[in-house]
Amino acid sequence: MRLVAFNYIFDKDNVLRIRFELDRGQVLSFVVQLECFFEEFGWFPVVRYDTAHGFAHRDTMLPNGEVEKIEIAVGNYQGGLNYAIDDLKANWQAYRRRYEEWLIR
Repeated sequence: MRLVAFNYIFDKDNVLRIRFELDRGQVLSFVVQLECFFEEFGWFPVVRYDTAHGFAHRDTMLPNGEVEKIEIAVGNYQGGLNYAIDDLKANWQAYRRRYEEWLIR
């Protein structure tokens, strides 16, 4: 089994953290998390895709500590990993804006 971990840096305040386990080319588990820095508040995980609890899902973190969990329909964990990376790369700015709005309410 091999662990792969790296960061995709959008800018100094927004980072995508990617970790997954491989065995013979097959993805066994993954975590893809968008983390954002907000000047007055610090770093926060904003959206996370992972395979905890035995299924691929998206966790939307709320500033009050609550987490909204939504299962993602993918054929396998490789598909889930690709979906997560593609979604967060395409939509990170919208996820950041939404979280920032929640913070200042």
